[in-house]
Amino acid sequence: MTEYHYPTFEHLYPSGVQRYDVRARLIRNYDIFNYNHKGTPKKTWKMLFVDVEGEGIQCNIFEPAIENFVGRFQEGFIYILLALQVVFAEGKNKIVPNWKQMIIKEETNVIREEEDDISIPSFHYNLVHLNRLSCHIDCTSRVYDAMGLVLYVSPIENIGVNSFKRDVAIMDTTWTVIKLTLWNDFAHVLDENLNHVDICPIIVACGLHVKNFHGTYISTGYHTRIYVNPVNEKTTSLSTWYKSEKLAKIRRDWFRSSTFSLKSSIDISNTPRIRLSQFPTVRNVQYCRVAAYACRVDDVDNVIYEACNRCLKKVVIFQGLQKCQSININNTVTIPRLLLRLTIFDKSGNLKVTILHDLAQHLLGCLATEVKSVLQQPNGRNRVMEKVFACFGNRAFSWVLHPPTGAFNPEHSYTVGYVLHIDWAEECMWLNKYIASKRRK
Repeated sequence: MTEYHYPTFEHLYPSGVQRYDVRARLIRNYDIFNYNHKGTPKKTWKMLFVDVEGEGIQCNIFEPAIENFVGRFQEGFIYILLALQVVFAEGKNKIVPNWKQMIIKEETNVIREEEDDISIPSFHYNLVHLNRLSCHIDCTSRVYDAMGLVLYVSPIENIGVNSFKRDVAIMDTTWTVIKLTLWNDFAHVLDENLNHVDICPIIVACGLHVKNFHGTYISTGYHTRIYVNPVNEKTTSLSTWYKSEKLAKIRRDWFRSSTFSLKSSIDISNTPRIRLSQFPTVRNVQYCRVAAYACRVDDVDNVIYEACNRCLKKVVIFQGLQKCQSININNTVTIPRLLLRLTIFDKSGNLKVTILHDLAQHLLGCLATEVKSVLQQPNGRNRVMEKVFACFGNRAFSWVLHPPTGAFNPEHSYTVGYVLHIDWAEECMWLNKYIASKRRK
């Protein structure tokens, strides 16, 4: 008897008439989805199958056929589907980036094989590297799969009355860190106790939405599946990379000990390292990072300025009165604000920078009111200079800077986002990695 060879998904073509027989493994079996279409209640049932070539395809069942197949599908098993239809894929909520999908009709015959066949893959991921996810922000036409090492797990946070979430920082081999938001039941997949143990789990999250709120992040949704430490060639490859990369372990430890918010920690981690000579040409990033020394305090007489106590904007003197132009109030109540202007340098050049109030207070270890009081005393200007140089003098820092938004102006002072102490051993490892990557090119 001649063995029948079922067509692979590559050889299925959309047709309103032709019916196909296929053999594939059920990878994901989603719940039946109830929705309303023009006032009429509807149901749809989605599944994801993978064939012997490892290609995935979406499969739908619509009413009234749904009732014929309830309870007949179980994830992980291989099925023979006889007389199913192939159509063009729907435009929204694609669970795989395929231009066609299968439809199980009322007349389709479903046969489950009880013996496994290892030639058909037991998993299917359409992974997007974390550094490419920003290209898909708010794209509702499909969902995405991502894989990464878990660097940090936040506590559960209640949102509204009936919802809660947990944020997770994950990183892949591109060294990109991104926030994954786990909603409701998915929040229990990981526990914040992981932050205190010497392991770095691998998470594979399928069916995610890519969103943008103060930066790109990914979020669970209706078609999400979460797998922690699954064993397959993709996760094994990531695990091997992690074990071979000392810098990956350093980044994990830094995340877990960071005093910054999760957003700030992610921003800092994703910041490209540059030299000051490269700063004028940096574009399309939120921050850039440079190891540099402070060589001069600029405009020390204007370290303190008076700001409106409502909007915190600088006030102006108008007809002898302090006026807030932001909210158009005369004789407004003011508070002192701190503003440090420095010149920093490395071997490639120098740059004027501005450290704003909150960061300046944190670095100097004193409040703006204290600095104002010192300035009003005899020799106060020199005492403030001594305090600034005690903080920055003769030491290199890692300056995280906002890049130019337009044409670079050497007379302009550029805003500092963060100032970090330098671990020179780590900096040298990054430098060696950069040099090695240039040689490979």
